[in-house]
Amino acid sequence: MSEDNITKENQYDHYNMSKDEILDSWNSQYMKNIRLKMIAGEKVSNCQRCVDSESQGLTSMRTVDNKEKFIRSTKNDGSVDHDPNSLELHFGNTCNLHCKMCSQQYSHMIGKELLKMGEQDPEFLKWVKMESGVLNNWTGELEIVYDWYKNEKIKKSIFEHVSKNVEQLVVIGGEPTIIKEFYELLEYCSGQNTLRDKTLTITTNMTNTSKNLSTWLGAVQHFTVHASIDGLDARNRYIRYPCDWNSVLKAMAFYKETIKKHNNGRFSFAPAIQLLNIDQLPELCEFFLENFINRDCGIAWISQVRYPIVCDYAILPTEHRLKIADRLETATKTMDHADTVKNILSHATDLRAEPFSPDKQKMYQKMFVRYNDQQDKFRNGTTWRTLLPDLEEALTKSLK
Repeated sequence: MSEDNITKENQYDHYNMSKDEILDSWNSQYMKNIRLKMIAGEKVSNCQRCVDSESQGLTSMRTVDNKEKFIRSTKNDGSVDHDPNSLELHFGNTCNLHCKMCSQQYSHMIGKELLKMGEQDPEFLKWVKMESGVLNNWTGELEIVYDWYKNEKIKKSIFEHVSKNVEQLVVIGGEPTIIKEFYELLEYCSGQNTLRDKTLTITTNMTNTSKNLSTWLGAVQHFTVHASIDGLDARNRYIRYPCDWNSVLKAMAFYKETIKKHNNGRFSFAPAIQLLNIDQLPELCEFFLENFINRDCGIAWISQVRYPIVCDYAILPTEHRLKIADRLETATKTMDHADTVKNILSHATDLRAEPFSPDKQKMYQKMFVRYNDQQDKFRNGTTWRTLLPDLEEALTKSLK
């Protein structure tokens, strides 16, 4: 959840998988300083997103995954003797979708699309870059592609490290299921007879699977699939453009069967809750509850979109936000799943807050309209105006 890079001693260069060994940063001065600050009870900027979630009564990654469990073994200088046995491995930013809340750090397709849009309208691209953080999480090098796994030396080093040392492996992208090297890693560990020692978590947009994936998942101690689904059918396609809903349903059936077959897996829906789906949250949760919730499945509530700001539901017109809050509260009265009810109600409470001044709210609303109108025109498909007529009405009224 941290948005910072681990910097080297000169405080300018940061550790990079294309140049540094995977453990080089582990006892760096940067990490030693962070550990000592945590022990002293000082605020650490890296933890801010978790702190913000907890302050709103929401679940955070550090409380769910107990990321701070090894702090007690830290030495006086901030170093630790043991190597990490868990790893979140990013398979670059190669992706097949252009998700509204994403950035080119996680999808090379977004950067490519913005550059193509800029060819048609240079002023629009200039505006997007100028408003980085509001319209896009990171609009630096739009053409950048992260593909460390194309370097055979680096790939070999990382595969060996994962096989020998990692017990808890989290894989994200980009979209790992469209990257052949992801499957090569599983095959390598299988060949080394180390898959059986691992718990594996895969974050996927549910657009793709592999015929051999079921076998590899069956070989690990336990696996979890985090399904990034942000709406039903057309809504999911709009947010996670151009995701095909039939592919999502097919992938769900695949993972259901894999869990049933091997009895060592768990399925977790992980919606990125935002302006474009907050009104549909009850229906989305009902879909999850009806299709997959049992002892092996659940809903992950750690992803509330605050950045880019044009995806944050806090910028919605006040009257519209309050109507959605009322709707969420009403919907929970007929739900029979305590954790889901609790989290939906926390979002209803959040919708009633006013984090932005009226002037800032309107400024961000104008940015939302301009950005999405331009993108919809470029994509020449379903628009936010036709998909969300209540939102269009509310913004038109607000921006008069």
